[in-house]
Amino acid sequence: MIARRFYLDQALEVDKEFVLPVPVSHHAIRVLRMNTGQRMTLFNGDGFEYESKIVKSDRSGATVFIESKNDVDRESKLISRLGLGMLKRKAMESALSRATELGVTEITPLRTSRSNVNRYHENHWKQVIHSSCEQCGRNQIPRLQKISSVQAWLATTETPMRLVAHPGSKGKLKELTPEPAAVSILVGPEGGLESKEIKLALDYGFLSIDLGRRVLRAETVPAALISIIQYCWGDIS
Repeated sequence: MIARRFYLDQALEVDKEFVLPVPVSHHAIRVLRMNTGQRMTLFNGDGFEYESKIVKSDRSGATVFIESKNDVDRESKLISRLGLGMLKRKAMESALSRATELGVTEITPLRTSRSNVNRYHENHWKQVIHSSCEQCGRNQIPRLQKISSVQAWLATTETPMRLVAHPGSKGKLKELTPEPAAVSILVGPEGGLESKEIKLALDYGFLSIDLGRRVLRAETVPAALISIIQYCWGDIS
């Protein structure tokens, strides 16, 4: 049986015993019904997995002992930066989760002309990313950057390949021949990017690409695009 994985935002050390933080302990003991003697895998984003065992559990929490530290690399060789127009709550969660599972390196939420989001949930977005890492096996956490304007994000983009998803564009991914070490992707919110934002991206060296004849939901586009670039130049084979 594969050990359950849990993210902890703290330093971890082999041969140490400690009490799990309350939220993690609650999830392990009360939700997953784990008991004394069962094993779990802990990680904190430093690239390692910490194999641990529950040595004490009761209604108040769980105490674990870290037995070993393993260097397990499940990261793609392709660096991918996602500039994502902010979506409504559930759609944003879906986009962040799928992008994380597919190996995105960095995510920047963007304020766009058509973003219809009044409240920002950055701490919740981080939790979604952490949960996705627990599920998919990543030991390094994608960087969630501060909310930015489209222009400010474009101005920081220096990757050799830069793509903006826009229905009706003449650019096709299958026609791209170079094998880049890093790719930046710009994806709009519900309703897409406005023409002035597309033009701005083109001015910054982005290539406008079309993903086919069907119109995809805003939360689907990052997953589709990241899947394709990981297949072409990353670790999906």
